[in-house]
Amino acid sequence: MSSTQKTHNLIPTLSLILIVFLVWGCQSVNQVQKKQAESLKNLGEAYLRQGDFNSALRTLFEAQGLAPCDPYIQNDMGLAYLGKKRSDLAIDHFKKAIKIKPQYPNAINNLGIAYLENKNYLKAIQCFNETLNDLIYATPHIPLANLGRTYLAMNDYDKAISYYKRSIDMFYEFAIAHRGLGQAYAAKKRYANAISSFKESVRLAPRFAEAHYELAQIYVRQQKYPKAVQHYHQAIRYSSNVNFKRKVQTALDQIQPFEMDYQF
Repeated sequence: MSSTQKTHNLIPTLSLILIVFLVWGCQSVNQVQKKQAESLKNLGEAYLRQGDFNSALRTLFEAQGLAPCDPYIQNDMGLAYLGKKRSDLAIDHFKKAIKIKPQYPNAINNLGIAYLENKNYLKAIQCFNETLNDLIYATPHIPLANLGRTYLAMNDYDKAISYYKRSIDMFYEFAIAHRGLGQAYAAKKRYANAISSFKESVRLAPRFAEAHYELAQIYVRQQKYPKAVQHYHQAIRYSSNVNFKRKVQTALDQIQPFEMDYQF
């Protein structure tokens, strides 16, 4: 038998060994390890909610070591990498989650977000549509809004408006969709519509710092400086992001002289 034939015969054998190893690795996690991994996952998710992505990753890496085939841990790791602006690494973990659990719409939606952050718009749209096609998915307003966000990034404002409206029709209280709709209207210079959408966003979510900032920007454009100042202050108050606060303060400092003029 030639060396080439031996190599060809060896490939299926190695593939089978790898599959058996992976299955054995998943099944070999005992109940104690599962409980430990679950506790670490919960702690990692608490760090995610706090925006402490470094602590989340450290904790989730430890959880992954105990339960390497847990799709929820892989999804959480993807979210942590998204928080750290590493969409390339996030994509890897969302793909792992989906490979382990193919019917996992949250991970598919999150993969779409990672592709969107990576400016791979066509793959993002594919993921969001796949999530929408899951008829038992409980929150279809989320991928609808994400499709709006994708088309907004592609400068297709009419499609963005259409998807944001569909998201709002499905769940009116979704403040993120109202904010996105405001962004799309602002891009089309439909400022009255933009103000209405941003105002509804902050009414539904009073601590939505980014929506306050964008509403203030429209008020500046219309020279309604006292209203702009009010919402700039709200944006600073409710944000925990130092860079964002600095950006808002810079915008606020630029209009203070104009705002003073309106006080006399």
